[in-house]
Amino acid sequence: MRRQILLAVLAVFLFVALGVPFMIPLDDTGLQPATALADPEGRFIEVAGLQAYVLEHGPADGEPVVFVHGLFGSTFSWRYNLEAVAEAGYRAIAYDRPGAGLTEPRADFDYSVAGQADFLAALLDSLKIDRARFVAHSAGGSVLAEFALRYPERIERQVIVDGAILSGAPPIDIGPLVAFAPVNRWGRLALRTFVTPEAVASGVRGLQADAGFWTTADDAGYGRAVRMQDWEIGFLGLIRDRGRTPQPTEAQLRTLAASTLLIWGEADTATPLEQGKRLAEWLPNARLIVYPGVGHQPFEEAADAFNQDVIAFLDE
Repeated sequence: MRRQILLAVLAVFLFVALGVPFMIPLDDTGLQPATALADPEGRFIEVAGLQAYVLEHGPADGEPVVFVHGLFGSTFSWRYNLEAVAEAGYRAIAYDRPGAGLTEPRADFDYSVAGQADFLAALLDSLKIDRARFVAHSAGGSVLAEFALRYPERIERQVIVDGAILSGAPPIDIGPLVAFAPVNRWGRLALRTFVTPEAVASGVRGLQADAGFWTTADDAGYGRAVRMQDWEIGFLGLIRDRGRTPQPTEAQLRTLAASTLLIWGEADTATPLEQGKRLAEWLPNARLIVYPGVGHQPFEEAADAFNQDVIAFLDE
């Protein structure tokens, strides 16, 4: 009798775990197509089989500067910077990385850091750019570091802002678990329920040491991505593939010869300043600028100083 009860309990558990998620409909209330959420000057181009969202400012024949955002970032993250760089004569280009923003989410895409680096190379090809200057933030810094290892000839010079290059891969690779269909479905349901536009905006706002500049427009801009249909597919892809690319070693980083400006917020708790100091030692042609009292996103919190320092570096 006890064995029969245990088997019955196990059967119910398996049914709930494996079957129930597919019986719960995904709530599409309020979700919109990416095209309906795009900026008037934004556009979608095909890159590596995805519809990638791109935002450009400045002269078409200007030297290209490509902005690579971090986790929960998007083209919106660079709202205080793109026009300033464009006014300096550059072709300022921002794009939404796969798994973020308005770029098409697709379950079969490779969202690993290596896959993201190859996507960046494909984006340059689509825009007919052989070589560029880059500005990368946080997780975007990891993508740019991998890109530099794979395509060093395509980097003119680079700015790394509070880069997560040395943050390390997760201790346990949960990729196979996330890829398991019932777990993936539970993940989609959970993300749509708990990761609201308000939650995303609040999280990003908390990365600032002083968010006095923040407005309701900033809340709306950061929350936009999770208003897109099927956005959670891309985010789960990021989680699934996170552990597939090893963190670059000191020896690898010492081979990256491109001129590098490291910009760091002294009060950054997401990627502490110690990581920036270590990168300044390991990258052979790097220098570090530290903004006192500034958090993880100095391109927002200290936009004027940031733009001045970046443009001066790009002009060198």
